[in-house]
Amino acid sequence: MHESSVRARCSLRIGLLLTAFPWPLLTIGTGGCTDLFQNQTGSLGGDTAGDRGTVQVLFINNTPYRAVFTFGNYDQLDQDSGPDFDQFGLRESDPNLDGDMESGFVELACGRVFSVGGPQLIALIEDQLDDDSEIVEEALIEGVEFFALPDEGSDDDPVSQGFAQPLEALISVDFPCGALLIVYFEIADAGPDPFRIDFELVPSESTR
Repeated sequence: MHESSVRARCSLRIGLLLTAFPWPLLTIGTGGCTDLFQNQTGSLGGDTAGDRGTVQVLFINNTPYRAVFTFGNYDQLDQDSGPDFDQFGLRESDPNLDGDMESGFVELACGRVFSVGGPQLIALIEDQLDDDSEIVEEALIEGVEFFALPDEGSDDDPVSQGFAQPLEALISVDFPCGALLIVYFEIADAGPDPFRIDFELVPSESTR
């Protein structure tokens, strides 16, 4: 089949999905139909129908600044199920990820998309907030914001140093359920953003 015909049929399928599901499919971009098919049919790791496995996440902050952000897993075509997410905040009473520190391992239920500050993850969380929700408001942002902390004993406020763009990765395309996902925060050497996010996959023992 001619390449242009394949692209046209792929665009039609994606267009039908976009019509059926008003949430934007932010992560299918250049991968086209192959990535979309793999992502939507890939295993979520459960031993029985409806069950989900887990992924482990480790954040390594290689900047000198406190990182403030929201992260989690969600299904981009499911508007009814809430994401499994967590946050690192700015206040001392919040969970913190300071400069040159690691987060420790965080476990999340497998979802079709792993996101660090992605717009659809943030929108899903905001859409499902209720009065009992425990949310770190400063962390409910797109991307990751970095703050320089005042000297100990100072009354000064933390000062924002800028943002890193969001990270989104697809299950079965970028990582399998059961894997360890290592996310690095780095100072960017080039480009418009002062910080960047790098991503490393460590497969589960069964797939190494």
